[in-house]
Amino acid sequence: MRTVARMAGVSAKTVSNVINGTGSFSPETEHRVRAAVEELGYQINPFARGLRSRRTGTIGLVLPNVHQPFNAELAEQVIRAASETGGLKVVVETTRGSADRERTALSTSYQELVDGIIYLPHALTPEEYLSLPVTQPTVVLRERAADAAGRILDHVEISEEQGAHAAVAHLLTQGRRRIAAICQQGEPRANSRRLHGYRRALAESGVAYDDSLVIGVADPDLWSSGAGAVTRLLRTRVRFDALFCHNDVVAIGALSVLERSGLAVPDEVALAGFDNIEASRFTSPPLTTVDPQRESIARLAVELLRSRMDLPDFRELPGRSESAGFTLRVRGSSTP
Repeated sequence: MRTVARMAGVSAKTVSNVINGTGSFSPETEHRVRAAVEELGYQINPFARGLRSRRTGTIGLVLPNVHQPFNAELAEQVIRAASETGGLKVVVETTRGSADRERTALSTSYQELVDGIIYLPHALTPEEYLSLPVTQPTVVLRERAADAAGRILDHVEISEEQGAHAAVAHLLTQGRRRIAAICQQGEPRANSRRLHGYRRALAESGVAYDDSLVIGVADPDLWSSGAGAVTRLLRTRVRFDALFCHNDVVAIGALSVLERSGLAVPDEVALAGFDNIEASRFTSPPLTTVDPQRESIARLAVELLRSRMDLPDFRELPGRSESAGFTLRVRGSSTP
């Protein structure tokens, strides 16, 4: 920077002001500084600048994995929203389903690398991540827990229960009464809300809950989980005329087995998923699914994070919560 200052005939402070867009300087001074920067090939080191300003211009996105299409497509939307919000960069950290890795990503060891975190919980329960100290601006992509009141965490709520309820209610309006469900094994943590939505829709239509129609999978982020779950369901010989799946990955895996088993979708078994991943539009038949509005989730998360990052002390604001809403995408897998 001193070399640039000497060539432009200004102080190092003026060079810093021009590069960072701060302070006051004349158009002529800006022209001389930028000409010197270009001639010298000077490049800004964001991490070195961050050491001085305590800002890196980078945010962290903490995800369970990126092999699940929903997570990968969400990451793309967050990167786009961050770029459009002051040119923020995004570092993606995958926790591989490990509670310890989630704790590390939320701890002070990550703080020097990023100015804030967008966090999609997986292994940690709300009670567990809410008990951790909040060391930097953090947005949680999950429904705000009741005991989050008074915390300085922001939330973008994904409509888990409402979306599942809408999908199952749709299947019921198609005359289906034996609706099976594939859910995450044991339905821990936030994912239980999709099962709650399933059960609530049945109850509101006067359809009794049948535990024999519910199959759990250990890892709903694998295509093989849906295939394996439907195979087990068919072996029980329990009768079902519709199937609601925890997500689209499970639903597409299930669809492959239904087809191989000679069960016509949707004539014999109506099928619905959750997430509206890109692949859901290209199955045969196209998959009915809940669209949790990834673009809105990403935009709201980045906006909440940036507004807190811009404060002199990010703790000034109480915790806030926004909902991204959802849309039921009705396609050929549930309607003849």
